[in-house]
Amino acid sequence: MRNMEGRFGAKELQDTSRVKFQQAEQITGESLEDWADRMLTFVTLAFRNLPQKHNMQEAISKFCQDDSVYQEAETHACIKRPRLI
Repeated sequence: MRNMEGRFGAKELQDTSRVKFQQAEQITGESLEDWADRMLTFVTLAFRNLPQKHNMQEAISKFCQDDSVYQEAETHACIKRPRLI
């Protein structure tokens, strides 16, 4: 594992990071900003070899799919398709 960390600079496999990103959900009581920050962290690790534009699209898509208390904000994000969260 240490050899992999030294070579690739990451502690977990990219597939593991993708699964964590796909399974991530907003925690009860978590603010929208904190949830967006946490999601961006997940997406950055999950798609570390892809351009930032792709990462943002993945994060926005995940944000739209989440079943949280911020349905209005999520609906807005899905309809308007913003470039940034």
